Amino acid sequence: MHSTEEIRHLLSNWGELRAQDASLWKGDEKTLPQEIADFYAQIGPWGEVIYESVGPVGITLSVGGNPVCIPPLGRLFGLQAGYAWQSDPDKPFDNWPGHWLVIAEQGGDPFIYDRLSGQVLFAFHGAGHWAPKVFAPDLYTAIGALVTVANAHQALDEQELNLDDGLSTEGKARILAELSRFTGSAEQAAAMLAAWEYYE
Repeated sequence: MHSTEEIRHLLSNWGELRAQDASLWKGDEKTLPQEIADFYAQIGPWGEVIYESVGPVGITLSVGGNPVCIPPLGRLFGLQAGYAWQSDPDKPFDNWPGHWLVIAEQGGDPFIYDRLSGQVLFAFHGAGHWAPKVFAPDLYTAIGALVTVANAHQALDEQELNLDDGLSTEGKARILAELSRFTGSAEQAAAMLAAWEYYE
């Protein structure tokens, strides 16, 4: 399990962090998992405030391709629209389990916190049904992995980053190596990238 301090340090390079009380959650308080509440209270992705009337926009990670967006707590409930329901939380979609909570998204593809297992899943949208794969065993590993990939991608040089064909073999190896260092396991890192279909 990765520490709060480690994840906070990694995430702080990408935007403002601010402790956020569970009262900012717009849904029923019983539907906010304690791990998510603790994550926002102790780490608190806040991001930039572009317009005072809009408030914080959250943190955006450049990972190559579409960025990964992590909302502040005040926007997390609203992020469920389009996944758990269309426009009315009281009219949920039949194909979206009630124990799933979207915690981040990449071009509409959700990273999902499973309230039952504590795992974080990743799924592609637009297939007509949801078929998520396990991305990480817990929330902190998921967030830390996403930031680690973002940091590694940002540090790639021209040889490693082939803009015409995506990542070069060297670039893929560097990202895998950095993620392996974070997780402590090359096997786990490879499995996470495969579930995310990061290299596809």
